Amino acid sequence: MDFGKVWAIAIKDLLEVFSSPSIYGPMLGVPLFFAIVLPFLTFYVAQYGAPQLASKIAAVPVALLGQSATGGLIFMSFFAVSVLGPIFLTMPIFTATVIAADSFAGEKERKTSEALLATPVSTGELLLGKVMASFIPAVLLTLMIFLIYGYTVNTLAIQSFHKGVLPTAPWLMMLLTAPFLAVAAIGLVVLVSSHVKGIKEAQQVSTILVLPILVMPFISILGLANLTVSFFSWVIVVLLIADTLILYIGVKTFRKENIL
Repeated sequence: MDFGKVWAIAIKDLLEVFSSPSIYGPMLGVPLFFAIVLPFLTFYVAQYGAPQLASKIAAVPVALLGQSATGGLIFMSFFAVSVLGPIFLTMPIFTATVIAADSFAGEKERKTSEALLATPVSTGELLLGKVMASFIPAVLLTLMIFLIYGYTVNTLAIQSFHKGVLPTAPWLMMLLTAPFLAVAAIGLVVLVSSHVKGIKEAQQVSTILVLPILVMPFISILGLANLTVSFFSWVIVVLLIADTLILYIGVKTFRKENIL
């Protein structure tokens, strides 16, 4: 395998993706909005709504919330990790899906697949190049959003409670799941790329992964499960198995002609 050709394909796709404001605008704008606005929501809830909300949340030790500073800090940590944290896990899925859908199905819409297939690249080089073009920005963007959110939350917490709340071990484990989620999203796009007509249809596969993630805050609030290191360890194991199966099937079924 010629990795020079792999990187050439990846760079070509990245330049095409980031040359369109209609793609990179929402892809960057929405996550940045959440990374900046949600910390203030977290702070406001911890500062003013902790005692009232904690009585309805099974996972929060209500007794500790009687101490304003300590209670506010505990609630802010819980809210940042267990309630809002899973929202940020949708970032690698949406980012990877948007880029992968444009990379695979987008070739059909732009009618550039014929020229691409005329180049002397193997099926493996083509597939790996397109996967890298989706995987790298998805992981980097997720890391950036996690850092911005964590920094903003800590700044607000230190100002009011004189102590930061992030990172915690579950927060870091949550971040560690991002690459596995990105791989799953890309693999699903590869699987459906030969059966859809355009980008919009390919992007719909993201809902398969997003819906279970959006359930996480509710199971945490209801006390059905705690988003701990152990919980995310099992999540990573399940994702690793799923990624292996999805990629295996995707590689076996993918043909260069799929993007015609």
